[in-house]
Amino acid sequence: MQRKAASLSVKELAQRVQGTVLGDSALTISGVCSLDAATAGHLSFIRSKSSEHLMRELLPLPAIALLVSREIAPQSKPKTAATIIVVPDAYLAFVDLLPLFVEEDVRAPGIHPTAVVASDARIGKDASIGAYCVIGTGASIGDAAVLHPHVRVYDGAQIGSHAQLFSGVVVREECIIGDRVTIHDNSVIGADGFGYIPDPTAKVRKVPQIGNVVIGDDVEIGASTCIDRGAIGSTRIGRGTKIDNLVQIGHNTVIGAFCFVCGGTGIAGSCTVGDGVVIGGACGIADHCEIVSGVRLGGWTGVVTSLTEPGDYAGFPAMKAGDWRRQQVRLLRLTREKSVGRA
Repeated sequence: MQRKAASLSVKELAQRVQGTVLGDSALTISGVCSLDAATAGHLSFIRSKSSEHLMRELLPLPAIALLVSREIAPQSKPKTAATIIVVPDAYLAFVDLLPLFVEEDVRAPGIHPTAVVASDARIGKDASIGAYCVIGTGASIGDAAVLHPHVRVYDGAQIGSHAQLFSGVVVREECIIGDRVTIHDNSVIGADGFGYIPDPTAKVRKVPQIGNVVIGDDVEIGASTCIDRGAIGSTRIGRGTKIDNLVQIGHNTVIGAFCFVCGGTGIAGSCTVGDGVVIGGACGIADHCEIVSGVRLGGWTGVVTSLTEPGDYAGFPAMKAGDWRRQQVRLLRLTREKSVGRA
């Protein structure tokens, strides 16, 4: 991302997000800032849930433009140097306005002279192949796809149109990446699954991993995430799913559409995750578990058996979040009672 040399009035910004201005509509805005580093002439937002908290935040602010959700906004301009733009949803409006002040790094189409591309690889129209990329035999790169430097695409792999693979990404043999997929630095798609069996001679014998990974359209995968290829068949990631950094997904697991998988999570092999599932940070899911659509897992939840009802879960082993909270309260009370008894 690069900063744009933007210069827009508060009035212009408000018009773009159907906002109402409380304050100086002629104030010129040239960038964005966070509230804890508020800079005059910049745009920020507040996600406060109460009018009282909002007023405390407003008082020390310099002459910035501040997006405020309508449900907590004051009726008139308060005593602050900041100008308020009242909108239905402050964060959503900020996301809408952010592209006015930053721009993505656009890569020119073409193949860098240091890239190694197999003679039978297909490179789509307007694709950009960066320095030291390696594209194997029979591989396919879609139209307008961007491969940043040092990406490795193995034999027979397919990369969809408008996909973006950042430096160090590896896509192994025969894996399929959909359209408009983003994969961040150093992630590995299609490494061998963790499959071994006891063997009387060799003690441990590796099970050949001959499947692949299929990633649907509009998926985004964070940095240093690993998605293992199927032992037989495919590991699948559904359309629109977002996966954070440092996530491990085991072989033959199937994740549905529009799921969120937060950082540090490990999902073992042959799991099935429904649509719209939210998996908090550092969760662990045992092999062959099924998680139905509509489940939300709190951070550090451990799933050891299938979850067959939608809802919120927490704890280890995973249980309904309400039950887990009550359990924690009882444990705390019991601990305090024992401490008092010993005293």
